[in-house]
This record gives sequence, C-alpha cells and structure tokens, in this order.
Amino acid sequence: MEKIKVGIAGIGAISQVAYLPSLQEIEDFNVIAVCDVDYQKAEAVARKYGISHIFDDYEDFLRNADIDTVVIATPNYLHFPMLMGALDYGRDVICELPLCLRENEIEEIKSSVSKNKKILFPAMNGRFRPDARVLHRTITSGEIGNVIYSKAGWLKSLKKKVQSWRSRKSESGGGAIMTLGTYVLDYMIWALQKKVSTVFASLHRDDEVEDSGIVLMKFEDGTFGTFEVSWTILFEKDFTYFNVYGNRGTAIMNPMKIEKLYQGEILDLTPREPIKHPFMDSYKFMLEHFRDIKRGRAQQLYTHEDANYILKIILASYRSFETGAEERIP
Repeated sequence: MEKIKVGIAGIGAISQVAYLPSLQEIEDFNVIAVCDVDYQKAEAVARKYGISHIFDDYEDFLRNADIDTVVIATPNYLHFPMLMGALDYGRDVICELPLCLRENEIEEIKSSVSKNKKILFPAMNGRFRPDARVLHRTITSGEIGNVIYSKAGWLKSLKKKVQSWRSRKSESGGGAIMTLGTYVLDYMIWALQKKVSTVFASLHRDDEVEDSGIVLMKFEDGTFGTFEVSWTILFEKDFTYFNVYGNRGTAIMNPMKIEKLYQGEILDLTPREPIKHPFMDSYKFMLEHFRDIKRGRAQQLYTHEDANYILKIILASYRSFETGAEERIP
C-alpha cells in the first residue's frame, strides 16, 4: 500500500519534538517536504530526517510538493489562512490548535471542509494521552459517581521562557490562555463530557498578552470546574494536572491516582502499569488515528466543530476578563 505523503509547514519545536519523530516511527507515513520561512533551519531539519524537498514559500509548497497531507505547525495567526489554502489545493490537513482566532472564521472553515470534501484533522492530541484516556474511562463509566468538581492546569517553568511569537498578540491571538489553555481545556471537556454554560476569568497581563490566568467554568448540569495556565512559574520542569472529584471517588492524572468509596471502604483503582511518556505518546496515537481515517479503517473521533467549541470558550474567557463579569458560551 502506498504511503501517506506528508508535507510539514512550520519547523519549530513541536514539529521537531513530536511530529517528525512520530511520523518516522509510523511506517505508513513518508515526509516528502518541509516548509519554513527560515530556509536554513528547514534545510538542517530536512537533512537530519532525510527529507528531499525544502520550501520557504507556502504557496509554492502547496503547488509543487508531491503531498496529499499537510501538517500545519506554525504560529497561531497562520493556521486559518494556511488550512484554508491547503483545503483549496485538495490536501488533507492536520492542524495545531487553534484552527482560527476569530469566531467569524469558524463558518468559513465549515464551508471549506464541506466544499472541498477533504479531511480537516485538528491536532487535539490531549485526547490521545494515555493518562487522560484513563480518566475519561473512569469518569464515563461512572466509577467515581457523578462529577461534582474538576480542575486542570498547565504550568510551564520560567526556566524555559523565551521570547517568541507567543508573546505577540498579533501572532498568537492571546497569551497563556490561548496557547496553553486550549490544549488543557480540550482534554478536560472531552474527559468530563460536559458542556460549559458560563466562564469567569482572571488574568495577569505581561506586556501584550497574559502570562497567567485562571478560569472558573459553570457547566450546564450545574457543576463547576477551573483551569489555570502560566508560563511564568519557577518550577524545575513543566507541570500538568487534571483532578476530578466525584460523589463516590476521585481521579487524579498526575501522578495517577484513582480511588473510590465502596461499602465504607476506600478502594485503590490506580492502574499498576506506569504511564511514562504521555505527551509524546499522544502525538503518535493521534497520527495513527489519522492514518486509520485515511485508510478507511476508522471514523474521525472529532471534527473542526469540537476544536472551534474550545475556541469559543477561550474567547469568552477573554471577554470575561475585559468586562469583569461572567460570559455565556455562544
């Protein structure tokens, strides 16, 4: 069977740390081309991974690279025009979140997917984290009862802070809430299987964008949860967490701990096998799912509408910070 021919737009950290190693590991993929405005960087990465074709112009890349799938891993503001261009050129698309930065662009994406009949696969890798999947199963099975409260977060160490497009609002669309919160919020909402009714946000601004923020969410079932993000905390390393509290038990993602109350006794349901590389594994499992969609072996587990629902929550959080009031999710 012919391999899936992939071109990658944007050769930054996520491409080098996650996409390229995972795509090389899965034999069904063949990375044909890379595209980056920094030609020398693209050339060095291409040499390392044995990639034949290098571009520094996206239009040229779409027109001339012999590829059927485009991975978009560029700064946030480029996601929307790049995915729209790739769809118009008849390519399937894997795109980092957010797919766009404005609510009016959501309908344009929907129309383009319908018109071009191509796959738009948002990179919602958190849903493929083995630890997040354990919590998803625990919650949806009813093992810990009805979820009363939940909280999640991603705290990036100040030791790794570097100036980049993420600190420029015109390129990122926002700060830590947009860049980090999108991913945390996605696997949180997916695992809980809840709809958000309102949000109330408190942010700390650093120049153009926020470097920290916390958002209180009220769900349609009357329960509530929070998510927090920061890239200005002095930790030894980055820390992610997701804690879920039910009326019959508790599930904690990092470190993994699952307990439930049964006949007056506390039972430990924590999986015995440790989960060693949840982040890296999430990209591999996500790309394997994309392969199965392409091969006709699986139905797509989620769509651009799921990704854009997360965007609506993020944008409502920014409105809440500006107004100082709760904001409803449209």
